[in-house]
Amino acid sequence: MALADVTLADVLSLAGPIIAVVGAISGVWYRMETKVEGVRKDAADSIHSVEKELANFKMKVVEEYASWDTVRAIETRLTERMDGLSNQVMAMPDAVVDRITKFLNLKSA
Repeated sequence: MALADVTLADVLSLAGPIIAVVGAISGVWYRMETKVEGVRKDAADSIHSVEKELANFKMKVVEEYASWDTVRAIETRLTERMDGLSNQVMAMPDAVVDRITKFLNLKSA
């Protein structure tokens, strides 16, 4: 069949199925694109929600927990106080012996 022998009826008989196939592909494409767009929107909403929760958690941590500088300052004060108590405890036996000696000196005098 040569190009000159093609009639309008032949073209129309081929155009119908081609249009139907293109229409079906376009319909499937549109439906998939709509679903993908819905999933993107849900994902964006979820991301926004998670970011908001993370920001709230960070704020709670900042409000409720001590910073490293605060922990170091507390550690320094506790260490200094423990050193002072340790020195006092180490001096106790000498103080007890000194009192006993003074007591015995008073008794013998």
